Amino acid sequence: MERTMPSALDRLIAEASVLAGCEHPCAVLGHVWIFSSGAACGCPGGACSLPVYECQACGDFDYGNNDESAEIIAECEYRMEATA
Repeated sequence: MERTMPSALDRLIAEASVLAGCEHPCAVLGHVWIFSSGAACGCPGGACSLPVYECQACGDFDYGNNDESAEIIAECEYRMEATA
């Protein structure tokens, strides 16, 4: 999930487009997600933890709303028992 940092030229182009009134740099370059912390899965007993990522460029968080978390929730044995 983690991406490499955009090049210096990519950053300059993104910053110039923002100054010109265009989109946020992350809308141009995409977020640079790095692992930040964990969030509760929501299952009984709190046995599962979801990864939470922060954008290294803008500081935005995904609050555990990512593909990796979706897989963890789908495989959570407590959720499977509750829905069976």
